[in-house]
Amino acid sequence: MRFLSGLICLALLATPLQAATLDTDISPKMAEMGCTARLSGPIETGDLERIAPFLETSPTGGFDDPDFRPDVIFRQFSPALDYAPDAIFTHRVCLNSAGGSLVEALRIVGYIQDQSSDRSGGPAGIQTAIARDDTCNGACALVFLAGRFVRFSGNPAYEGRSNFILHPKGRLSLHAPAIDLTQDSHSPETAHQIWEVGMQASARIAAMIASGGLFMSEGLFAEMLAHPADDPLVLDTVEQAVRWGVDVEPNVLNYGRYPYAQEQFFDAICRNSRSQAPAHLDLQPGSGAMTLTRNGEVMRSTGAFVDARTGRPYECEINAGQWEEFQSWLYPDGYGGGQMPRLRFSCYNARVTLVSQVECYDCDVDIELACMGILPPDVPIADIYMDPPLP
Repeated sequence: MRFLSGLICLALLATPLQAATLDTDISPKMAEMGCTARLSGPIETGDLERIAPFLETSPTGGFDDPDFRPDVIFRQFSPALDYAPDAIFTHRVCLNSAGGSLVEALRIVGYIQDQSSDRSGGPAGIQTAIARDDTCNGACALVFLAGRFVRFSGNPAYEGRSNFILHPKGRLSLHAPAIDLTQDSHSPETAHQIWEVGMQASARIAAMIASGGLFMSEGLFAEMLAHPADDPLVLDTVEQAVRWGVDVEPNVLNYGRYPYAQEQFFDAICRNSRSQAPAHLDLQPGSGAMTLTRNGEVMRSTGAFVDARTGRPYECEINAGQWEEFQSWLYPDGYGGGQMPRLRFSCYNARVTLVSQVECYDCDVDIELACMGILPPDVPIADIYMDPPLP
């Protein structure tokens, strides 16, 4: 896969591949993810110019628009649905690509970032998704991690928010920049050029992360660089989804199901909180088995984490009432006599405090976990999928 093609001009790059195609006819698997378009095939030079004209059109003008399209608006009540006031939507692009040009991928990332600033103050951005049985690898994964939706442009509370969704049966993977070589050996000068290309590639990705164009933590970036193209880093567990900040939907929660016990609910919140701790903490699992017990209105852990930098132990404290809160969120009044699929803006966010067990000024950390945080971290993402219930 040509993940780095075109960063600088070298006679070491593979023959160009066929450019990606953009499908705007909404298929069932696109509708499941709330997508208005699907980008398929290798990402190559010029793809941005091919897809931008469609992405700059409005998916709909709202309920009063004479061209109102229920299939675009509600997308069969897709759990991927996201919208702004007056039913104004932005595009969500499904991605299906083994990768391609890093340069072109970062151009698309920059374009998506630019589209998140609507001068009129209305909704903006371009959302992304990976549909059932589709793959997004390498350069494609960077485009995926750029997806965003801004309900109220110019409002700091709504700026800079990610919006990308992976189907539980889709595949997302990352790897370090790579160059296809057409020769078995090279001069020292050429080898030096190749090294510089790799460093420039890493620098450009880091710059996109720093500017907010890519929603990727420094830790994930470091993991990505440690994986070559032939051994990519694949997201396949709930723990990874929480750590990467990726919503995996539709899942059991979208349809009012939680196939785990109350004890697993609290255990999941505690264990998943580790990946959301501030960067100055390097939390590692404790040496013994972690347990959670109730103490009045609080669930407290023992043996949860140790900060590898300071040796300071940390335990979880979770409001025990969250289980009842979650149950009321999970089983609300029915919609038209039945359970309405939950749209992604309706989400139960769990809360936990990581408490230092050594006296320390201002060391306790409050964490709010997104939807995925209440699912057991070691569960494969394929196992949290369920077919939509029959009408």
